[in-house]
Amino acid sequence: MNLYLRLLLVWLRNLSGDKRHYSHASDSRFRVLPHDLDAFGHMNNGRYLQIMDVARTEWMLQTGVAGAIRQHRWAPILGGGVIRYRHSLKLMQVYRVHTRLLGWDHRWFYLEHCFADSRDRCVAVGVTRAGLRCGGRWVHADEVANLVHPGASSPAIPRHVHDWIDLEEAMFRHGRDRRPAQPRSADYRRAL
Repeated sequence: MNLYLRLLLVWLRNLSGDKRHYSHASDSRFRVLPHDLDAFGHMNNGRYLQIMDVARTEWMLQTGVAGAIRQHRWAPILGGGVIRYRHSLKLMQVYRVHTRLLGWDHRWFYLEHCFADSRDRCVAVGVTRAGLRCGGRWVHADEVANLVHPGASSPAIPRHVHDWIDLEEAMFRHGRDRRPAQPRSADYRRAL
């Protein structure tokens, strides 16, 4: 429930702002609340991923991407993410998430989310990829970018993002090749 409240606050905070260039990096401020904690008293690792969703929404509102999504009734889809934790965030600690667009390919937009504490120390950094669907098809990322900023072209996607893509592909191939064989007995199929 608290994520909806955070999303509402982000939306209200960005109601009357001028739209910024898609290369603009947004800074979203948060505080570690009691329901963000895990059993060890620091922010739960899963909460970082949820906060990245809220921060990504703020970036989309500030750059006009959210308006284009709403106008064309596109459905945003998160295609994956990776995060590296470096330091803990504790109860009531203020932090911000610096979100910036790294680039895009035919389908995906790649964004970086850097969590910084009040001393401006990077406590975690994540990379996500998101795309848009409409009517059962993927919306080409160039179409979205040119609608938001005519003539837009992607910056060079950083090497570490390509490494992550390669890792995901290898994991998928490995997982697909390692699926356990399904029992062939008729009794097993009836049990399902």
